[in-house]
Amino acid sequence: MTSGTRLNVEIEAAETWPPGFLATMVQNRDLILSYQRERQRIDQLCQDDIFIRVDPPENKYKHEYEKLLERLDKTLTQHRIVGYHCTRLTPGEIAGVKSNGLRLLSAELVRQRLDQCVADGHLAPAHRTYLNGSQIMHQSLCNRHGNRTGMIWFCPNRSTLRDASGVYRLFRSWGGEAVYFGHEEDGDVAAVLARIGTPCIVKCAIPFPCDAPYYPKFAARFLSQFIANDIEYPEPTADFDLSTKKDVRASEVLEIIEFSDPQFERMTGCSNWPPHYRISPGTSRQSE
Repeated sequence: MTSGTRLNVEIEAAETWPPGFLATMVQNRDLILSYQRERQRIDQLCQDDIFIRVDPPENKYKHEYEKLLERLDKTLTQHRIVGYHCTRLTPGEIAGVKSNGLRLLSAELVRQRLDQCVADGHLAPAHRTYLNGSQIMHQSLCNRHGNRTGMIWFCPNRSTLRDASGVYRLFRSWGGEAVYFGHEEDGDVAAVLARIGTPCIVKCAIPFPCDAPYYPKFAARFLSQFIANDIEYPEPTADFDLSTKKDVRASEVLEIIEFSDPQFERMTGCSNWPPHYRISPGTSRQSE
């Protein structure tokens, strides 16, 4: 790797990790395992004795572990983390993402997408009016049902794509959670949203630092991935959601894998999903 080169790093693919990053982990394997085992021992003590919870003993490996974590994080955050955005896109939207990247969720973006779907014949004007007037959608865009506005969400763990229960809704209904949430059992519009576009995986490489809820150091999650076969339930978990509060540029979109691409099946195994989770491409046009 030449100086200044940014790598596209996948948490579940050690071969993509920065040179020396994995070697440093191997060199410090005993420290990493000792820290996690001591953490688990202290956690068990706190579960067994309520008085210990008030003033738990300090992990004797914590200082050295955090020094290692700081070193690794400085190396890692010079690069880009790969994340997978699960969605449904129309042909025009696929072309738009390739040309312009992904935009942060906003009420304006949703309005523009609805208008474009009408213009492209994927959505009837009456359904656009219905959705624009939806109180549920308005609440979603005001973050009443989870933080979404001003963000783009990804799963950095490729294995998550095979978890049907976690991703099928993103693939089944067009518009993203802000649009389909609360409408999936709505006979007026549910079937319409299921016909628009086709399931897509948008593979992106997002510059560090981006937002990862619940924990400030990305390297800690990579350490948990490194020892996943040795320690049950290391903390923080290596399986997590990832978000960014910046638009994703076209140069950061590595690939768009459509439902018709054999790679989609290899990544998701969706043909073997239970019937309740099955997904399918939509129709090309929407009738009035």
